[in-house]
Amino acid sequence: MQGKQRNKTIEIYFILYLAALVFLIPGKEGEVNDELSFNKSNPRIFQLPFGLKPEKNTLAATVKLDSTGLRITSFDSVNTIFYTGNVRDVKFDVSIEDRSTRQVLAIDENTAGSNLFFRYNVDQSNQMLRFVWNPPFYDRQNKTYIVRVSAQCISNEASSQGQIVEDVVQFSLVINYITDFDSNLLFANESGALINNQIQDSAINSLVPVYTPPANLFMTPREEIIRALAYSTWENELSIFGLDPKFDLRKQPDIKLIREPDNRIGGSARIVGFTPSSIILKGETPGYGTLKVAVSMIRHSDGKEAIREFKVVPQMMEDPKFEQLMYPAVKYIFDPRLPIISGQKASSYLKSSDGKIVATSSNGGKFEFTPALSDTGKIFIFERYLDNNLIGQKYSVKVQMYPIPEIARISDMGNRTIRIFTNCYGYHQGAENYITKIEILQGNVKIREVIGAQRNEEDKMVFRQVFEITSNSGESQLTFRIQAVALNGQKSEISVYPLR
Repeated sequence: MQGKQRNKTIEIYFILYLAALVFLIPGKEGEVNDELSFNKSNPRIFQLPFGLKPEKNTLAATVKLDSTGLRITSFDSVNTIFYTGNVRDVKFDVSIEDRSTRQVLAIDENTAGSNLFFRYNVDQSNQMLRFVWNPPFYDRQNKTYIVRVSAQCISNEASSQGQIVEDVVQFSLVINYITDFDSNLLFANESGALINNQIQDSAINSLVPVYTPPANLFMTPREEIIRALAYSTWENELSIFGLDPKFDLRKQPDIKLIREPDNRIGGSARIVGFTPSSIILKGETPGYGTLKVAVSMIRHSDGKEAIREFKVVPQMMEDPKFEQLMYPAVKYIFDPRLPIISGQKASSYLKSSDGKIVATSSNGGKFEFTPALSDTGKIFIFERYLDNNLIGQKYSVKVQMYPIPEIARISDMGNRTIRIFTNCYGYHQGAENYITKIEILQGNVKIREVIGAQRNEEDKMVFRQVFEITSNSGESQLTFRIQAVALNGQKSEISVYPLR
């Protein structure tokens, strides 16, 4: 009984474990919804919905009847229906209803060519349907037709990826017949008297509304030249003047890419959203050269078009310039060598092993750091960021004690005189760490420093000195064992003369 209970407990834990794994597996939705999260973090940004917009609400044909027969005095034969939204696989259904007989004729793009009176064709590249009619004049009476255009497509938006969306619009076809009598209309005044249709100019001005030309339509990019890391994601915003994209775009804005010097540079551009007064674009930065992005849009109310261009220029990332090995009390310069990136904040940090910032540059420029003696043996981390995103790798920088002083060379100058050449490294308590004395461990000799022979290489923290050794007893053969002592107390290895 206890064994069965234990088996059930194990099975329950196993099921819970599998459930936890399922929740931890990254779903496709998380990978696709980069733009969705971008829009959620920017509440003012919306996606342009799928919608149909007819260029005209009515197509009218006016036909005059007289003794000679029919004469068309005016005829509007074409209407264009545009569509907006980030969609694919758009399919249209078109029907025409005769309002007098209530008969409905459905046509499609393949069979419309055989119809004598109504036809249409679809231009997916320009996001539009073009409807053409040839009025039927066989019954010589006023007619009104209602054209109904419905469209169904698949959404490409991150928030509704793969969903079917649709929209419906309609417009009128009107045939008006007039006669000679109709063309010479008379108007009755309040007293019942008839007056001719010739009206004074002042009266016409009071009847005809004053035409107000539409506002200018133009776009202004937030940045004319975008500088971004090669192959990274760039972003730009085009402010729109004279159009509200939510209501007055005739169709989805067009994007044209010009790659210089050739198409091999790569790069892309896409629309990620709109605001009431702008359009937001993103894309991939080319690997080299220049990517020109030209955006065009058409105002639906009057068909006016605006075009604006900006450039995307890739910036190459250089390796930072710094010393990977530091010594105490020495000032070091860290140069992040970060490029200027449009709309992004560059910063760099030097951190201790526990993550504490010990030196920083808020604008991505050079900064200085001087390790203390207590930092000896520690490892610091040098990091570079663009908009809080780590760029490149993290670099380790070690602080170690200066090398011990050394007797670099012993030279016989003749006349029972020996010269020794020493190297000493670093600083001690803010002063140069030089050789303070040469200790004589064995030998009857005397030592003096050759003043004026010093040669310092401060950029390498090397301080070179020369000492002269002579006999203290007049002996012809010099023998000794010596050791150099530095200001910071470090000692060199023991040197013996003559060399063994």
